[in-house]
Amino acid sequence: MTSPTTHDVPRNAAPAARRRSRWVWLLLLVALALGGGAVWRARLAGEAAATAPQAPATPAAERPIELAAIEVTRVTPRRLADTVRLSGSITPLEQSSVKSEVAAKLTDVLVREGQPVRKGDALARFDTADLTAKLTEKLSNLDGAKAQLDLAAKTRAKSATLRRNDIVSETNLDQAQSSFEFQQAQVAALGAQVELARKALRDAVVLSPINGMVATRSVHPGENLAVNAPMFTIVDLSRVEVEATVPADEVARLRTDQPVNLRVEGFGDRRFPGRIARINPMAKAGSRAIPVYVSVDNADGSLRGGMFASGEVLVQEAERAVALPPVAVRADGQGDFVLVIAADGRTERRAVTRRGLWARGDLVQVDGLAEGDRVVTGNLPGLTAGRAVTVIGG
Repeated sequence: MTSPTTHDVPRNAAPAARRRSRWVWLLLLVALALGGGAVWRARLAGEAAATAPQAPATPAAERPIELAAIEVTRVTPRRLADTVRLSGSITPLEQSSVKSEVAAKLTDVLVREGQPVRKGDALARFDTADLTAKLTEKLSNLDGAKAQLDLAAKTRAKSATLRRNDIVSETNLDQAQSSFEFQQAQVAALGAQVELARKALRDAVVLSPINGMVATRSVHPGENLAVNAPMFTIVDLSRVEVEATVPADEVARLRTDQPVNLRVEGFGDRRFPGRIARINPMAKAGSRAIPVYVSVDNADGSLRGGMFASGEVLVQEAERAVALPPVAVRADGQGDFVLVIAADGRTERRAVTRRGLWARGDLVQVDGLAEGDRVVTGNLPGLTAGRAVTVIGG
């Protein structure tokens, strides 16, 4: 019987396995040596740091306080000006409404809107036929009354003579005197009517009462007008007025003759100087605004009625003044003061004197500072004098 076949192991397999095993052990030994060296070096470094002397820490009270540039202001004297704003519409300072003085037919209208006129220029004419006839009638009545007055005067004189001779009674003399006085009154009344008729005839020619321009024309030739019927509006643009409104709490700062700098819509950067002419004693109904009237010279006639104007009234000003935000001015038992950053970078107390408020309370004018001083103007209530500070960003 044949035995099973066996495979022979290669002769060089065992030595190769032994060589691989030696390399693995060698690599492990190298890794252990490197790791031990690193641990040893780290331990030595820690011991050196522990034994090294440490620098003393700076006390918190001595550390400089960092301030932003916006919290510090360099003192620069400047001009301060406080104003009150106002606005309103422009109206002619002088204007006249021309109305019919007679009841008659209008025959001619001699002017139109926008036409300049002088005082005394004819604007329109009425038909004078009826007016002339009425004047003639009044004159005739006056002549008749004068004749009656002459007769009454003669009768009174005769009655007086007869009464002295005791020919007539006292009653007859009284009647003659009464008749005379009545005729006198009649003559006076008819004389007044004659003057009215003559005035009506003069008023048949409508004249301009002022120098100016025709703003409105309400009549046309051929119309029969009644007395007081509107005819024309004449405006004088040489001087105009701005009727502005000002809040009641600002009026107390205004007074007459204060200068006003006005801007008018449509004139760009051009400014019109004016002055406060009047201040109304009452606020407008339903509001807390008080009318203020500003007179403006308009010799060139460039301004027109109805234009909108706004401006400022200069109520006070100061030259080369020092002003700071109110939060920068502090107070203690010694009075008002500010914190100034000295040359050594520390804050120092500087006494100041308040002079007044500006910009509706946003600035306070003070004395006691020199040009170039750096003042702490930020809201830093915890910052005191003697502290070191550093300004960042400026």
